[in-house]
Amino acid sequence: MPSASPTETPAVSLRVMELDDVPTAVRLHRANLPSGFFVELGDRFLARYYRTFLTSPAAVALVAEVDGRPAGFLVGSTDEAVHRRHVMHFSRWDLARAGVTSLLVRPGLTVRFMRTRARRYLKGMRRTGAAAAAGGERGRSGALSHIAVDAAVRRGGVGAALVTGFAGIARVHGVEWLHLYTGHGNEAAQRFYGRLGWEAQPVQYDIDGKPWVPFLLRL
Repeated sequence: MPSASPTETPAVSLRVMELDDVPTAVRLHRANLPSGFFVELGDRFLARYYRTFLTSPAAVALVAEVDGRPAGFLVGSTDEAVHRRHVMHFSRWDLARAGVTSLLVRPGLTVRFMRTRARRYLKGMRRTGAAAAAGGERGRSGALSHIAVDAAVRRGGVGAALVTGFAGIARVHGVEWLHLYTGHGNEAAQRFYGRLGWEAQPVQYDIDGKPWVPFLLRL
């Protein structure tokens, strides 16, 4: 099939992510989202992480295709609390094993994990039972966790199709608003979400002191 000319917009189709798509998601994550603790833990951990979006009842995992080939992906949730409980109940030990394996061969990363994250992660695991009994209005919010588009098809509407498709699924599930985070210096991403109707919020700092710009989309 001939490729689209520079003036043509390629046709983008969306489908649900499958297990065979996980290696592609890992590759695109590493290529487009190269910083972050999950990337440092390695491809095995990333693969385990993306598999959780294939089994959670509150997760959304989409693949965008151009000319029948994967060109990008998006993962998120229509209910953060439900998705988190699912991951902690069914996948926490699998993720823990993959993470520990990575830490054992990366002493520097192990030190940073123990200093900045170990206590928080342990508390989160212990709270699983209590969280399972909690309900309330938190279930009416969702999150766009990760999105990545192949560099070869950037500016072709792939990212917009993924975000719009995710928002449509969230509306069907009765979600009132979605949120996401962009890097403080990632002005291109901030303009992109602004064009799609997302509203920037005050800057927040993560556990490493890195600034992020939250965005909200009211549905």
